Amino acid sequence: MTDADKVPHDVRASLEQLLGAAATAATEGDDATARAALDTAETVATNKLPAGERRDRVRWGCTAALDALPNADLAAAYAIATAEAVAGSEPSS
Repeated sequence: MTDADKVPHDVRASLEQLLGAAATAATEGDDATARAALDTAETVATNKLPAGERRDRVRWGCTAALDALPNADLAAAYAIATAEAVAGSEPSS
């Protein structure tokens, strides 16, 4: 992983929370809440992550989850996979 792919702790926590909320909302059939959380997560990724592979993967995951709605299981799976990609990153020094 390059320095550009490291995720600051506060950004990682925000993204994990938003993506978890999106997955839960999608599973519960609350598409409006899932969309709002995914839109916000994509905005956070765009504005707070440095350009690089990690930012691209998070943004792609948010878009894929949005596109999957109203298929709750698929949208939740994309959101969870994206959260796991964020969680697997190392915090920046």
